[in-house]
Amino acid sequence: MSDGSGRVVKILSIDGGGIRGLIPALVLREIERRLGEAGRARPFASIFDLIAGTSSGALIALGLALPATPARGSDPRIGGPAREPALSMNDIVDFFARRGHEIFPPSLGRKLRTTVQAFRHKYDGLGFEKVLAETFGEATLKDALTNLLITSFDSESLEPCCLKNRPYRPEWADDDNFYMRDAARASSAAPTFFSPGLISPVPDNGTKFCLIDGSIFANNPALLAYIEATKIFPEAEEFMVLSLGTGDDPYGFPYEEIAKWGFIEWINPMKRLPLWSMMSAGQNASVNHMLGRIAGVRYFRISGTLECCNAGMDDASPAAVSDLRGAAEDIIRSHEADIESLVHML
Repeated sequence: MSDGSGRVVKILSIDGGGIRGLIPALVLREIERRLGEAGRARPFASIFDLIAGTSSGALIALGLALPATPARGSDPRIGGPAREPALSMNDIVDFFARRGHEIFPPSLGRKLRTTVQAFRHKYDGLGFEKVLAETFGEATLKDALTNLLITSFDSESLEPCCLKNRPYRPEWADDDNFYMRDAARASSAAPTFFSPGLISPVPDNGTKFCLIDGSIFANNPALLAYIEATKIFPEAEEFMVLSLGTGDDPYGFPYEEIAKWGFIEWINPMKRLPLWSMMSAGQNASVNHMLGRIAGVRYFRISGTLECCNAGMDDASPAAVSDLRGAAEDIIRSHEADIESLVHML
């Protein structure tokens, strides 16, 4: 495999955000459409040297890298027979737009369910796991069409846990392999929404990992992805990073609102999970600041404020999906220049 010298290493990074993952999926579909108009359409797994994702971003990353046929011992990244992706961008958009209600099932007692969320996870996860099994089947990370970095957090060791597909090297020989469906479940196991993902490597060696949502430490995994790419391509001097967000809340939390809060208010879903929201916003801003200042990195950040969209991360109702589609259109319009530049670079 090339060490990346003499060319630009291309990285795609996708934030977490629950059902709001529909936004980056629609942005990618628009980029794909424009590449087609330019006569340069090809799978994103062929375009990007590394794809990273957190939570809903992990679902997209895995979907882009899911092969239509198994590797059967060959690696297309080092000259093996080319393989096609199993899912189109329309399929990935539909994963959120049409199957979101299976992941986040609606309930007439939504407010009651939110109250119960203070004492146990909100969803049993059975519908989510069914969708993941049907989508990813028996595919593993090592079957992926490109290099992958999927974020999660090990609740037992209290350490970040990045599930990876990368080229074989002696120093990486001990990398665990996982079913894609398990990697997706682990990266998306948002505390209070879903139980942790309890997963084992492939083949099963008896080890169990208790993993929760990667947003705990990396809602925006772009910086992690860049660091990983420098390891995979040690001779590379230029990197292009496309970082896709899932939309930012339009308003914050003023002093008058939070001054007398106790711990319930800080984690209250009815108030947009304030502590979680602030941690994610801070981490996103830090990553954007750092990647925008690293020599040799061309950084594109495509996201935007959800001015006319009040959809929660688990609101998969038709009205919320419609609002998210509108938000994606606004984000695409506001990043027209960046998208045009990207189409020329890709």
